[in-house]
Amino acid sequence: MKPTVFLTGATGFLGMEVLARLLEEGDREVLALVRAGDDAATEQRLDDVLSTLWDDPAPYRSRVTAVRGDVTAPGLGLGDRRDEWAERTGAVLHCAASITFDLPLGEARAVNVDGTARVLDFAVEAQAREGLERFLHVSTAYVSGRYEGTFRERQLDAGQSFRNTYEETKADAEQIVTLARELGPAIARPSIVVGESDSGWTPAFNVLYWPLQAFSRGMFKEVPALADGHVDVVPIDYVADSLVHLLGRREAGVFNLVSGRNAPRVEELVNLAADRFGKPHPKLIEPLAPEHVGDDQGDVFVPYFDMRVVFDDARARAVLGPAGIEAPILRDYFGKLMDYAEAARWGKQPMTREQARVRVATPA
Repeated sequence: MKPTVFLTGATGFLGMEVLARLLEEGDREVLALVRAGDDAATEQRLDDVLSTLWDDPAPYRSRVTAVRGDVTAPGLGLGDRRDEWAERTGAVLHCAASITFDLPLGEARAVNVDGTARVLDFAVEAQAREGLERFLHVSTAYVSGRYEGTFRERQLDAGQSFRNTYEETKADAEQIVTLARELGPAIARPSIVVGESDSGWTPAFNVLYWPLQAFSRGMFKEVPALADGHVDVVPIDYVADSLVHLLGRREAGVFNLVSGRNAPRVEELVNLAADRFGKPHPKLIEPLAPEHVGDDQGDVFVPYFDMRVVFDDARARAVLGPAGIEAPILRDYFGKLMDYAEAARWGKQPMTREQARVRVATPA
């Protein structure tokens, strides 16, 4: 068996997809940190996650342990079982984060920065017991903020400003992770994460999905976007496969999990949507400041259609490519994303991950 993984963020979109892969591979035990009021609620939250993934999660349940805790609590809220969990931990994969873009800075820091510091402390404790082999931290490519040009994996503080507190606090979190040199940490930076490239499955319809749904309903005749700007999108299966592979590697440093040079331009994405939904191609106009959009969802998505950055992913490709892990091109799976979105009524009629896969595997 490979080392036991202490996984944070297992109840989130990315974390649950990583959990699924770890359990399906069957060669690791997983300690899943779950925030809940008591032990019974902790178990129930984990069971709910597994039921989102599989119709019958029983075959996987024995390999994952629900660990009651909270990244915002002192000592991760692990109480008198902290020593036990540290003793059992052989690798740490830190996926937990607040992805709410408009949180006040203090609240965002409490989760994304202070929470990361607590996870690092736990990892150091596990390492002191001579059991830790890997520390992998999930960040975001958008630590680049408003940087213009090619943003490389070796870059972090490039004098950039930030669009929101999410970007700012994730950049701050990277700073403290890189200081923990004794852990030999690796940092993964996904860009905008969407559903599975083969089934389209996603439990969350946000960021890119909202403007696409609005466009499908004929709500946009004009789109405030930079036509030549890049929209860097990657499917969840690519990101999760990459994280699990990196978990078994020893290379430290940053890996941009992005489309990079294959990222579509805004104009291409708009054309894909127009062709898909049979709508007239909207006019692209000068991007607006979010406060002028007049819509809460617009506050989230508008800044990401004004991107003047391209992400370099040379290190990621060098490590992941030989394992056959590559980010697919959006136009090749855009139809799958939209097929699932429509079948699931944009989240109103969700399916399990297993059901979504069966749906595409079963002939019509």
